[in-house]
Amino acid sequence: MDTNNNWTRSKPYCNSFEHISDICRIIRLCFETVNTDNLMNELDRLRVCEDMTPEAVLPMVVVRKKFALSGFVYFCVMLGISSALEGNGQAPTFLAAVSHYPFIESENVYLSMLAEKPIQYLFDMEEGCETARRFKLKNFLFNFIIGNDISIPNISFKFFSDKLPLLYSDLYGYGVDHISPNALSCVVINGRIGSGRRTLASQICGSFGKNIAEVFVDNTKNIDEFVGELTGACILTDSVPVVLADEDVKKAVSLVNMLSVMLPIVFICVNSEEDQIRLWDRSCFLLKVSPPDKATRLKAWKYYLDGADIDTRLLAERYRLTVGEIAEVCKRNSSRPADIKKLMETILSLNSESPICKLIHPMFRLEDLVAQDYITETLKRIIRTAESLPSLIERYGFEKLFPYGRGLGVLFYGASGTGKTMSAYILAAELGLDVMRVDLSRIEDKYIGETEKRISEVFQKAEENNCLLFFDEADSLFAKRTDVSDSHDRHANAQTAHLLQKMEEYGGIVVLATNLEGNIDPAFKRRLHFTLEFLKPDAAARAALWRKFIPEALLCEDIDFDFLAGAFDMSPAEIKWTALFAAVLAEGSALSMRHIISALKYEYEKFGLAFPDIDYKKINLGGDPI
Repeated sequence: MDTNNNWTRSKPYCNSFEHISDICRIIRLCFETVNTDNLMNELDRLRVCEDMTPEAVLPMVVVRKKFALSGFVYFCVMLGISSALEGNGQAPTFLAAVSHYPFIESENVYLSMLAEKPIQYLFDMEEGCETARRFKLKNFLFNFIIGNDISIPNISFKFFSDKLPLLYSDLYGYGVDHISPNALSCVVINGRIGSGRRTLASQICGSFGKNIAEVFVDNTKNIDEFVGELTGACILTDSVPVVLADEDVKKAVSLVNMLSVMLPIVFICVNSEEDQIRLWDRSCFLLKVSPPDKATRLKAWKYYLDGADIDTRLLAERYRLTVGEIAEVCKRNSSRPADIKKLMETILSLNSESPICKLIHPMFRLEDLVAQDYITETLKRIIRTAESLPSLIERYGFEKLFPYGRGLGVLFYGASGTGKTMSAYILAAELGLDVMRVDLSRIEDKYIGETEKRISEVFQKAEENNCLLFFDEADSLFAKRTDVSDSHDRHANAQTAHLLQKMEEYGGIVVLATNLEGNIDPAFKRRLHFTLEFLKPDAAARAALWRKFIPEALLCEDIDFDFLAGAFDMSPAEIKWTALFAAVLAEGSALSMRHIISALKYEYEKFGLAFPDIDYKKINLGGDPI
């Protein structure tokens, strides 16, 4: 071989296109000539030119070096790219590669090379005889070589960015100090979905110069084939697999156990207990991610809002969202100027998508309430307690007495329409909270364990959103436990016990509203800090309610509020709907007593009640007698 001649003819490649064109030319030459010396010179010159060119310019060289390919296997990759770009549509065989590779003299040598591990990560191969098998480059490899993005179903490649805030510095420090990128190991990150598990994995991998490949194992069907794609792509992109195993932990473990030692480190993200993780050869590290605290949420808001003039401290304090939820809220608002009201609306809409509970922004305030003085005073006392409790616990060491849940439990009971729901909304509004109203009809399920799961979901969502949790008609879920006479009773009592546990752990405000206070289980009552009975309003309160619910623009001088308050013993809700229906009857004109009496008659008929015997001579009906 004339080495000096090779050097004089060699020069760096200008770009990848020039390199690939030269490869295709050499492959054509290999199939068109029998001059072995000439072919060997061409292949030697190719290697010299590659070595003179910066590696980043030539994807084929990156492939050769990343997989430490032998000369023959590299020739197969060259043949594969040439066939894909210039072939007749028929994939080449390994026998063709053996026959036209000038440095190989026997099929036995070929077979030994074919046994090398990289083969399965680079090529899709037919079944059949070793030498007769056809092969082609895997799609991800072909795309990489021609400069396209690598795309593999159920894998998302994330390249490390040092712009992401360090959300969990203690876990990151542990990972950097104890996890080696070269030791055969698996890092299990346990935490809620969206808590920043993948970000933590990315930052640990970034500390030793690696990217990550997010693997959605739940959707994979053929794991054997998938493992080859994943391994090859991770080697090529300097990525560490981060397997998301929130649905099927066993499938994730099977995948990890099949991974090659060429990927020494792998991460698994789970949101449940780790007792299903049984690894064959890898040592296991556990990192447990807690729900993000206020400081962590503040970092996330500042990062994802990217310097927008927004009160991020208010968002971090009010909403206990996960990092993923914060990112989603900001993403949904990225196309418009940052506005805190719009962000709050997005948070409400995201959390109102649950069929079990609905997040509501309360509009009523304390001044809107028309009720007896004892109701107003009790609500003020609850508000004052809720405002003072956190600082008292933190400042004076009460946390030792209340190591678990430090929230407030409140029971509102009384007849329908007396203001229980409105008062719950007022509590939330005065404390700067939203209301999570639970749909109890969707909580209970006939299948064992499902009701408990839904109860846990409700409390988790309430915790995330730092809201007032409101159970209306609570006696259907918080009812007294029964003696155990069958499996149904045991099931019901298990649900009650689970609910008690969740109330004990909850750190926010829980309001139970019921018409039948006597039906509430005593165990729940012991966990309540305030109980408030809502009686029907007295005459003075009813007069005030009539004045409040009839708009000034519709008032007529002949309306006798004191008469209405004295003659009709009604709840606030009944007065409100009567006033509204009277306005419908008036058809936009001012309301007269005639309209109100007609609306009252309808309200009484609706409930099948006898209309009070009143002296119509004492009132001005504003028209003909009714």
